[in-house]
Amino acid sequence: MAVRTLVVACALFLGMCVVINGGPTEMTHAFCRIVWLLAVPCDQVNMALMTQIKAMGSYKLSSVTPDLIQANHTSAVGQVESVNFTMIPTAMSMGCHIEGSSISAFWFSLFDNGTNYCNLHNVIQGSGLTKAPGFMEFTNEWLCLGVGLSPCK
Repeated sequence: MAVRTLVVACALFLGMCVVINGGPTEMTHAFCRIVWLLAVPCDQVNMALMTQIKAMGSYKLSSVTPDLIQANHTSAVGQVESVNFTMIPTAMSMGCHIEGSSISAFWFSLFDNGTNYCNLHNVIQGSGLTKAPGFMEFTNEWLCLGVGLSPCK
């Protein structure tokens, strides 16, 4: 019964978005936002993330600056997500505040079972930054749809 109610509520919400805006809005895309804190300088974080993204075959870099890395991830079934890492130096620990986001390109992929979380998690973990001094991760279901269902946690 609860599943039926959830499906009906989602259908009504999506329908309302289409009627009001003439099409789906950004709110109808699956997404994930995560904040990480590290006691590592941002230039080292940037290098580690960029190296890891290049090593992963399902990611393609689109833009790299000292404070922003943008890439696209293509899943095994061909779904595309936009993945971004923004780095902001922290003055107190000479560390780095990293904001990661992954957003699905298709409007109908609202429930992704943690795919967007895994896009970010796999890069951070593969880069070795999860073992860096001061590593902390902050996210929740409001910021990262499906994080609780994520198979890569």
